Amino acid sequence: MDCSNFVIKYTDYKDGSASAEVVGRMQEHLSVCESCRRYEAVVECGSSLLRSLPRPELREDFQPRLQHRLYNLQEKRFVSNLPTSRAPTFAVVGIAMLLTAVAWAPLLSSRMTAVELEPIVVDQAPALTTARQVGSSSAEMVGDDPPEELDSDLWHDARVYDYSPLFRRYENQPRNRPVGLESGR
Repeated sequence: MDCSNFVIKYTDYKDGSASAEVVGRMQEHLSVCESCRRYEAVVECGSSLLRSLPRPELREDFQPRLQHRLYNLQEKRFVSNLPTSRAPTFAVVGIAMLLTAVAWAPLLSSRMTAVELEPIVVDQAPALTTARQVGSSSAEMVGDDPPEELDSDLWHDARVYDYSPLFRRYENQPRNRPVGLESGR
């Protein structure tokens, strides 16, 4: 056993809680080591000095005052461990509220988004066809119900189709246009 292990296990040795093997090694070390014998002598001298002191007289209110003081010390330690600023808490709550508002904003607005497209330019309205004439696969997907004719009002809606012969639409534009590099070089 070395001196550092002796000092570590000395309390158990003096209290009588060390195993018999440890007690034997400590006594063997004490017989050879002058430094550890001096350590034991200092501890024994201090213990006997403390035992020789007169017992202190305590007032009747000593125990309640001691408990009160210990309670206050524990409370101060607890309060000192709390964060001093509430700014991080407010920042987190503010961000959560902002994200909630952004997430719910589309549902809270009463306006619907309107998408307006340019009308499709065609020469004339197509002839009405049935779903069975368009393709047998679409009739199979619908089921065995008889196909309904396509809605004829769809073809006359000016928001969807613009009927005009294509050659008239482009009459006022020049037919020949220069192509290639500029001739001014």
